[in-house]
Amino acid sequence: YLKQQNEDLRAQSQVSGVRCQVSGSSYLTAKIFSTYPFNIKNQLTINAGEKQGIKKGMAATIGGNILIGQITDVFENYSAVRTIFDPKWQLPVRISDEEVNGLLQGGNEPKITLIEKPIKAGDIIYSASADFPYALKIGEIFEIKETAGGIFKEAEVKVPYNVNELREVNIAIN
Repeated sequence: YLKQQNEDLRAQSQVSGVRCQVSGSSYLTAKIFSTYPFNIKNQLTINAGEKQGIKKGMAATIGGNILIGQITDVFENYSAVRTIFDPKWQLPVRISDEEVNGLLQGGNEPKITLIEKPIKAGDIIYSASADFPYALKIGEIFEIKETAGGIFKEAEVKVPYNVNELREVNIAIN
């Protein structure tokens, strides 16, 4: 009987995730279900859902401060996360300490468009949308290019992780 109860508790703890505090915010750590061998980057499925306090629209992060996506669908014990690699993803951002405005365009190779002032490679990109905690890191500017019309510049984004190697994400609970 005790062995069965122990196994039940172990299974529950693996599903419910782990709550932790990062810079005053409360996070739930959830495991990412495998997409192998398909390596789909634009959506992740995690092992936390309604029962664990997950709600549609919550931010999914790595290490509590690197934005990877947003909860789009919530079920009893699992949820779907749309990542910044989704071609339909768009997010207002700020670039560098100068807080230059830009727009993150998702896709297999995310990029920043509508950049309003000069920026340089290596500048850090932060979220600037009311949908997320302010100033979550997204990545850094990799390469800057002229757009077809030449009015604006666009920049390739370098993210500090390989999405196919991720095993867990943090979900901001409050």
